[in-house]
Amino acid sequence: MVTDVGHAQRVIRPTRDAESSGGLFTEIGLVTWRSLVKLTRTPVLLFFSLFMPLIWLIMFSQAFGTLFSFAAPTLPYDYVAVLLPGITVMTAIQSASQSGFAMVSDLESGFMDKFFVAPIRRGSVLAGKLLADGLRMAAQAGIILGIAALLTLVGWRIPFATGVVGVVLIMLLASTFGVAFSGLSNTVALRTKNTEATMMVSFSLTFPLLFLSTALLPKGSLPPWIQTFSTVNPVSYMADAARALILTGYDWTALGNAFLAILAFGVVLNGLAIMAFRAQGK
Repeated sequence: MVTDVGHAQRVIRPTRDAESSGGLFTEIGLVTWRSLVKLTRTPVLLFFSLFMPLIWLIMFSQAFGTLFSFAAPTLPYDYVAVLLPGITVMTAIQSASQSGFAMVSDLESGFMDKFFVAPIRRGSVLAGKLLADGLRMAAQAGIILGIAALLTLVGWRIPFATGVVGVVLIMLLASTFGVAFSGLSNTVALRTKNTEATMMVSFSLTFPLLFLSTALLPKGSLPPWIQTFSTVNPVSYMADAARALILTGYDWTALGNAFLAILAFGVVLNGLAIMAFRAQGK
């Protein structure tokens, strides 16, 4: 395709897999590395993506902890242990929104055009970006859980029933859910090429998904209509699995349901993102 730019011409040829000069995993690795390096150049995004969940962790645990203790005085853990899975979900959703912002930035700067004319598989570009997002989300969840572990040293009762293995599983749940949800922000970013639209769509879904789920309270403590909605909310499946890992131990049924929900959620949303991505540069 040839486009006129002033008196010059710019030729954009869609990338063909047969013309790729590197292996698939090499290409994905390079795109992942580039995305991670770019992220370190905007540390303010990293700071606030962690700062707000920590504020929520402290604020909600203090605001509702007394009521929770009054309602369930014999439980061997504090409300913060119940809330912790919801905080990891919130962190993943916020980080997923940043994935769309980064996509808009690459489109506006013209860097994405360089990918389209480079001898690289187009699928490697999107896969590399998603892998970088997943690594970032896993690290953020690990930091949140690490801070929660430190709070146990000052008297907060968080049992971490499955220990380090459970923490790793929660990090995996958070990262895979975040990658699945990033399909939405990437789709909006690719279709609109507008940061404000991407932000509006992503943020407008964050709180309904969070509050209409079991992220903040167990299902039995929720109003009946929210219990009904939570059964079709993928956030609930992740929160239930993560909460079991923290409070009681391995619940393989909950873990299986969580990963199945994340898989279904991810296939739909990232399928839309793939179609939007393939439409670029044509």
